[in-house]
Amino acid sequence: MALATPKAELIGVFMESLAYGVYLMVFSQCMFVLRKRQLRPSDYLVGTAISLFIFITAHVAVDILRNIQAFTKDEAEPNYPTIYYGTFDTWQNILKTSLYVAVTLVSDAFILYRSFIVWGRNYLISAFPFLLFIADIAMGVLLVYTLSRVVPGENVFADALSVRVKIFYSTTLAMNVICTLLIAIKILKIQKAVTSFAKSGGEQVSRLVPIIVESGSVYSALLMVMIGTCASGSPAMFIVLNSISPIIGIVFSSVIVRVGLGVSHGDSHRANGTISSSRNVQWMTRVSLQQTVHTHADTLPDDIENGISSSHTKGSF
Repeated sequence: MALATPKAELIGVFMESLAYGVYLMVFSQCMFVLRKRQLRPSDYLVGTAISLFIFITAHVAVDILRNIQAFTKDEAEPNYPTIYYGTFDTWQNILKTSLYVAVTLVSDAFILYRSFIVWGRNYLISAFPFLLFIADIAMGVLLVYTLSRVVPGENVFADALSVRVKIFYSTTLAMNVICTLLIAIKILKIQKAVTSFAKSGGEQVSRLVPIIVESGSVYSALLMVMIGTCASGSPAMFIVLNSISPIIGIVFSSVIVRVGLGVSHGDSHRANGTISSSRNVQWMTRVSLQQTVHTHADTLPDDIENGISSSHTKGSF
């Protein structure tokens, strides 16, 4: 039996609700970690976390409302859920899509900024991801506009909307893969430099690469499934689409929690300018690694500006 759109939407909201429950727990732990840190967390880190929470919560609320309306608004009308979900220009659907685009753009902006910081504000390295981000914004706006112009009964998988959806997801996928690789490469370079001085410092760096790759791969895998289901015209696309927003939040928050629980270590060390011992090498590693936070492949939540100017304070690994 072929999967119908109403069933796909219903399953998608169920999966989204489960993912949102997990996200609520991880988000609360994330905010606890940020509050308890010795150094005040960057405003943009807290701002990104709260912005994602607002957008994701609103997205879940709109999806639940759409499900309630689809299955209860006009029970006397035969196949009303199919009619409801076949009408794409409703304000609920436009708002839902706008919220998803907002979640995507906030997370993409964050990973772009993190890769920019990690590479020492290198404009050349960040130029291509930045162009992809601009294209992402343009396609997101165009996607919402096109959705508002869809004629009831039009095949959503065959018209211009489908093309723009696939371009939007493909652009987001390309940008996330590139930024994830840029940050992973930078960490590997740090590892290579540190290993020659201190084995323990190199081991600490090496633990971060799997976190980055795994975090980035979760979102990238979902995007590839999304593109595949959309290209094939399968309603299963709506299952992934409904679930993806809270999963973005889970990835973003869980890495900060893992850092706070000790998968990677703290951030209370500063240097006096010269590497004179194994401990100083490890501290320099820590400061460098603080540049690798981002939404889909995050690690430590501080800026490079937090590190190099002050004297070495007490504490050790």
